[in-house]
Amino acid sequence: MALSLRHRLWLLVPALLGLAMLSGGLIALQSVHQIVRGTPPVHLEQPQSVTVVASNGDLLRPFTTEGGYWRIPVELEAVDPRLITFLLAYEDRRFFDHDGIDRRAMLRAAFQLVTNARVISGASTLSMQVARLLSDETTRTLAGKIQQIVQAKRLEERLSKQEILTLYLNHAPYGGNLEGVRAASWAYFGKEPAWLNLAEIALLIALPQAPESRRPDRFTDTAMLARKRVLQRLETAGLISNEDAKRAAAAPVPHQRKRFPMLAPHIAQELQAAHAPDQVIETTIDYALQASLEKHITQRSAGLGKGFSIAALVVDHQTGAIRASVGGPGLLSGNAAAHLNMIRAVRSPGSTLKPLIYGLGFEVGMAHPNTLIDDRPAAFADYVPENFNTGFHGTMTISEALQLSLNIPAIAVLDKVDPHRLASRLRRAGAAPRFPDSARPGLAMGLGGVGLTLEELVRLYGALARQGSALELKIRPDAEIPSSTARVLSASATDLLVKSMLQTSQHKQSGLAGPVYKTGTSYGYRDAWTIGFDGRHVVGVWVGRPDNAPAGHITGATAALPIFMDVFARLESHPHPALNGDALLANVDLPAHLKRFGQDNGTGNAVAPARPVIAFPPADASLQVRADGEVALKVRGGSAPFTWLADGRPVASRALRRESSFRPSGPGFSTLTVIDAKGRTDQVSVRLTE
Repeated sequence: MALSLRHRLWLLVPALLGLAMLSGGLIALQSVHQIVRGTPPVHLEQPQSVTVVASNGDLLRPFTTEGGYWRIPVELEAVDPRLITFLLAYEDRRFFDHDGIDRRAMLRAAFQLVTNARVISGASTLSMQVARLLSDETTRTLAGKIQQIVQAKRLEERLSKQEILTLYLNHAPYGGNLEGVRAASWAYFGKEPAWLNLAEIALLIALPQAPESRRPDRFTDTAMLARKRVLQRLETAGLISNEDAKRAAAAPVPHQRKRFPMLAPHIAQELQAAHAPDQVIETTIDYALQASLEKHITQRSAGLGKGFSIAALVVDHQTGAIRASVGGPGLLSGNAAAHLNMIRAVRSPGSTLKPLIYGLGFEVGMAHPNTLIDDRPAAFADYVPENFNTGFHGTMTISEALQLSLNIPAIAVLDKVDPHRLASRLRRAGAAPRFPDSARPGLAMGLGGVGLTLEELVRLYGALARQGSALELKIRPDAEIPSSTARVLSASATDLLVKSMLQTSQHKQSGLAGPVYKTGTSYGYRDAWTIGFDGRHVVGVWVGRPDNAPAGHITGATAALPIFMDVFARLESHPHPALNGDALLANVDLPAHLKRFGQDNGTGNAVAPARPVIAFPPADASLQVRADGEVALKVRGGSAPFTWLADGRPVASRALRRESSFRPSGPGFSTLTVIDAKGRTDQVSVRLTE
């Protein structure tokens, strides 16, 4: 259909515009001058996707912008160099020579438009395209095109060519909510733009010209034709061979979008919420280890049956850096509770506190790994524990009792150590022990009667790996961890404990320099644990049901230990220093009071004395009043009932139990006195704080 004279004159406007620009006469037009003056600035600070990355910079998980777009930031150096070369050859051959406006291309496009009555080629430079991508103004009108030219000129004056090219790579549209070459590369090919092949590069060059109509996941044939045109242009330019062009043109295009990376999803989401202004959130996560463990744990969880979950945490106990964090089988695993981070879930720790109980016994001088202890029916006031297998083993060493994870010997030691001391050391390790119905620490906590998280247990065992020094965790490499002087256990007691634990694992039989560990199973088979360490890493594994239902068939040894060993098989071996330390003294070589637990040798360390002795609080201690406003009291020895006095005033009278408490009137110094049934007394002074 022939164009009217009026239409042909209108088609001459771009040509006249190009000639005017070439000759410098554009400013002479008053209307154009007004458009230029009214051109808004280009906003370079566009919202981009927050990305969480591993310690080596690999992508763990990206997030969409507030507007719902995938706009994953990328640097020029992280893109295949061929994509840059081919993009410039196809879109803007004189990019590095012009000032934002390619006047030759503009005149050519205008002449072709007039002579052919249709668009044959474009004249937009990459700088002009960037200006359009960063602006809300339309370029379908002459005024819009002039504004785009002005903005391109401003970009050229303000930025380097490399910076403009980087902006294009980060904002070019690729269909749907995909913007930027990195988002498109992950969505269509499932990889970084540094690892593209020729067919993929050609498709990414073709898409931005018509991102919706060429989307490969919706219009496969159109996408293939557009890619073929790019390949033909590259071949004509002598950049690729005919064979390469044919091979790339025949390659299939992706018919659907791929999922974006979602490694360490729980911890990534926590970091994104806590550090929202940060565009790139760096972590200490080991990418290869995290990916391997997530795949392995997802497979293991499926094998356990519906409703089961597995969590694992790997920490470098020398630096506190978290190397892998798997809070469950994955958000996309189909597991109903996959969104729960079981590393932070409060669960019963089972027998995993027994090493610390024995370590406290070593610390106060009442026991040694080769001290003999009885495993026989026993009652501790109104608490009557039983062994896991309900049998009894008679007399054995404490190391053997720990190896067999026997309950009665552990409770016997805890009774002498005092549950409050155990709770206090857990707090020093960074844990927050939770007790049912706001109950006070009791003997039941030694067998799992306390709530702890996997993260807290890993911190506890990390302290044991550090000669008793508390371990602070970090997930950000630049995080400043305050130097802690808190000691969970003395260095000498920790050394004895680790040597004792070495006998409980496979070292004694195989001589292998593997990890030191302890398994645990909570009441009702609800939680299976294995926590342990070597000379560099501390690892915790939990297996169970997030809904806290009884599992029925899992134990720490059968369910958690194999996974724990699988984790260490993925880590470089670092033997623990205690493997090369001095051997433990045999029982026959121990001092008399350490030969048998509970033997009375006059030291007051092993058996309850005849007269009453205030076991808690200790003399001259500085105590913080509990949240309920009370202070715990405990007496050893003597004869019940007991009467307690605080500064001479009765606070507990005729008490049959050895544990009690009182409510002080306020902070300050206080003198506590206990009187037994025979009138014998003991007294301590303490300082109370709020």
